[in-house]
Amino acid sequence: MDLLDYLKWRNDVSLSVSSFNDVDNVILSYISYIDFGKLFPESGKIYSIEEIFEAYCEKYSLYEVKENGQFTARAPLLLEQMVKGERFKGTRIGYYKDVLDKEMVKQFCAVTFFLPDGTNYIAFRGTDSTITGWKEDFLMSCMSDSEGAKEAVCYLNNVADFIKGELMLGGHSKGGNFAMYAAAFCNEELKERIVKVYNNDGPGFREEIIDSAEYKHISHKICSIIPQTSIIGQLLSNNGEKKIVKSSAKGIFQHDAMTWEVMRDKFVESELDAMSDFINSSLGTWLEQTDDETRESVVSTAFAMIEETEVETFKEFGSSLLKNSGTIIKGFVKLPKEKRDELTKALGRLLQSGGEAVMDKMPMVSGKE
Repeated sequence: MDLLDYLKWRNDVSLSVSSFNDVDNVILSYISYIDFGKLFPESGKIYSIEEIFEAYCEKYSLYEVKENGQFTARAPLLLEQMVKGERFKGTRIGYYKDVLDKEMVKQFCAVTFFLPDGTNYIAFRGTDSTITGWKEDFLMSCMSDSEGAKEAVCYLNNVADFIKGELMLGGHSKGGNFAMYAAAFCNEELKERIVKVYNNDGPGFREEIIDSAEYKHISHKICSIIPQTSIIGQLLSNNGEKKIVKSSAKGIFQHDAMTWEVMRDKFVESELDAMSDFINSSLGTWLEQTDDETRESVVSTAFAMIEETEVETFKEFGSSLLKNSGTIIKGFVKLPKEKRDELTKALGRLLQSGGEAVMDKMPMVSGKE
């Protein structure tokens, strides 16, 4: 049973009968991938999920989503099931904010859900398909806080003034990172109102954040949910509670929460597999061997070549793959020798780290320790 099956099966069970759970959290974090900006006539107004779904169906084809939707593009299918039953009946959505700034390298989006049982859930969207969004992700490895994370703090501080009662924060992928960061660095008077912070297969932080008093103050409220082959969720550190769940997909595709398996009102438990161990070991070794300045330089150089193609999203990049790949190759050739060498060495170190991780996991043929 997956998220859609869960909604169909549990839709007659209200939140007053069976309280908000981990699965409900993932559903709301996924709903945040819907572009509400194209559905909300007024950004400051709060709408019911029924109004939102009606507006969506007037503008888009749900049949097209069912037939061709991939990964987060399938989020409207969850909304369709939410409006059909009692569990989320009366849920309202508001305070949608979407920011994309190429110059600042910031991709941020958040929305607030007001559930019928009084739960207030603030969902931070994860990485979208924009080049800017992915560049911000890569820069996380060489800086303590991203522009999107700082925007998350501002959003929480501002929205909380209009919300009464306790708060839950959550997000999928990078959105989970934003939820944790916002909880740690928001206004002090807000922290006691935050009862739970969900990080759904999102990256962690560098040690200076993990060691900060602000993060330690809220770390016991964090619940990280990751699939057995977790790649994104294994990046950097996170000291919160960790739940490992089973996915019906393979490899990197387990990052898609629509593939996470559910039993009744909770996820099916699992354990991290060998691929997760390999990713964790190889990337960890590479990060240790590469200083911050080099990492930032490599990321900036690589994305500068991608930006030369003038595409805004990776979907656009893929639609003219041959042409855009050629542009990148030409850009690489034109780079100063020191930049070419830097990129080549960084890739070489990553491949070497992967090879060393494989050797570490292989049993000794002699049987000796």
